[in-house]
Order: sequence, then structure tokens, then C-alpha cells
Amino acid sequence: MTTIRDFSNHEIAEGVTYEGNAGSKEAVLDGQDIWMIKYPKTTRDMINPQISYTTSPISEYIGSKIYESLGHPTHETVLGVRKGKVVVGCKDFLLQRHDATTHGHLPLEFQYNRNKRLMSFHSLKNKFMSTDIEEYSGTGAGTILSEVLDTISKEPMLLNVAGVSERFWDMFVVDAFIGNNDRNNGNWGLVFDHGANTIALAPVYDNGNAFFNKRSVLQMEKRLHSPKDMLVDAVSNVSCIYKYSDMGGHSDHIKPFAFMTETKIKDCHEAIARFLSTVDMAHITGIIDGVPQYWELLTVMPDTQKAFYKKLLELRLDKLQAIAAGYKG
Repeated sequence: MTTIRDFSNHEIAEGVTYEGNAGSKEAVLDGQDIWMIKYPKTTRDMINPQISYTTSPISEYIGSKIYESLGHPTHETVLGVRKGKVVVGCKDFLLQRHDATTHGHLPLEFQYNRNKRLMSFHSLKNKFMSTDIEEYSGTGAGTILSEVLDTISKEPMLLNVAGVSERFWDMFVVDAFIGNNDRNNGNWGLVFDHGANTIALAPVYDNGNAFFNKRSVLQMEKRLHSPKDMLVDAVSNVSCIYKYSDMGGHSDHIKPFAFMTETKIKDCHEAIARFLSTVDMAHITGIIDGVPQYWELLTVMPDTQKAFYKKLLELRLDKLQAIAAGYKG
């Protein structure tokens, strides 16, 4: 059973802030470790919301645990509670506080070990796009697939790090499996360790936009009673951040399962094969079932939500197996 961690009395890590639009975030201290607390995002500005807050902390936790179960380096996550909300705690893989015995005597800018720096794919693509402004009109934020793949195959800093292309395609496949539609260019990259003078792939992080996190339990229950609707949700309704672009400059978001069915890109199909060789559905089912329904008076993850997640994953696994069987590389 997953342990729910009570972050209610954890001290704020002053001077540590986080960006992103997926909900409120704050940094708290736990000894020398720093944990980013991610709150569920309010739906008050959304059109016809069915729930008051998204279930993004559950999506982040389960999505990250699935990545971890597949053998991918992943940021450490725990489910928790803080300020009366179910939250997810993500251990900061860049920062640590200096020795607590000297903490109170240090100016704020010196309280944290800042030897590690994240170089997001966004910033690296921004740099690459400037190499030939006649050919590349995009920016670091752009997610046209051809530009993304061009950056991966030609940007010198990425070429000096092993496994970048494999990581991209592994995330493409796993994100389709968990239904994560927001692997934007700021949500993956490299870590430069100034102390060790090394550059390596960052662990996988930011998986909160998985599993239809704006769906209500009632909506999930209705779909569970309709095999047709479940299949549509599992396959057709999954999109990703990457886009096609035509000669007229128009772009559409890629539907990953249709793309994987049609593409002849060998790297993509090798990633599917890696996924199928490591996926353990019994273990993943255990991750989902291990989340408690309640913690004291708070609802954490109802049984209907668990059944919905498990059915989505079952249908997506079937689809990936069919894609692999039909590939004629």
C-alpha cells in the first residue's frame, strides 16, 4: 500500500521557486532534501468543468512510477497531503540544502548547493534554431516533429550525450501509454553538474498531464460501461505535444498511436520493442491498486478511477502489441 506523506508541517525552502502552468507549486525542506509540492490545478477557468480540481497529483505519481518500473531514470515522487489537498511531492534532483548546522548563518543565496543546472530541450533547441535562421523559423518552444528530430540529430551538445534519441522515442511511447499530452520542450533535457564537470540526461519528470486528469469519476464510470468509448479514450483521444507541419505552414497535433502504426522510423519501433520487453502489467496494476481510496477525510483515488486507469492501460498495451506485430521494418 502506498504511504501518504503528511507535508503539512514542512518548512518552506525560502528562495526556491518553480515555473510551469499545471498548478501551484512550492518548495519545502526535509533535512537537506528539497521537495517540490505540486497542488492540483483549479478548473474554475475551464469550459464546463466536471470537477473543481484536476487529479494531476495522482497522474504525476502513477505516471512517474510507471516510468520507473520500465527502468527509466525518473524523479522521486510521493503522494502526500498539504493545506487540505492531495498533493504530489517531487524530490528536487538539482538542489540540496547545505548542512543544517550552518544553514541559519548563511545568506539566502548560499543556503543551497547549486552545482547542478538543468538545460531544458527548449533552451538547446533555441540555440540550434539560431544556426541557420534562413532554414529554421521556429523557436525553442516549437514542437514541429521535424525540427525536434533535427535538433536531436545535429545540436552539438546533444550529440555529446549518449542516449538522447533513445530517450526521446522512449518518452514518446511511454507518454502515449500513460496518455501524457504535455511533454513540452521544457519537460525534458540535460543536467550539467558543475562540481563533477559532467553532462547527462535529466531523469524523466513532469508527468502530471496523464490519465485525463480533468475527468470526473462519473465520466470515468460512464466510459467503463461502454467498450466503444473506452477504446476511443485509450487510442483515438490520445494526442501529444508534437505536431506535423505541411507546406502551407499549418500544423496539427500528432495522434501517437496512429503515428506509430504508420511510421517507418526505425528508432520509434525500437522504442516500442524496448517498452514491450520491459512492461510488467502486474506490477503496474499493483502501483495503481496500492494507492489508498482515502486518507483520513480526504478522497485520494476511488476504485472507479483505478478501474478506469487499468482499462486504459490494458487497451493501449494491446494496441502497442498490434503495432509491433504489424511492423515490417
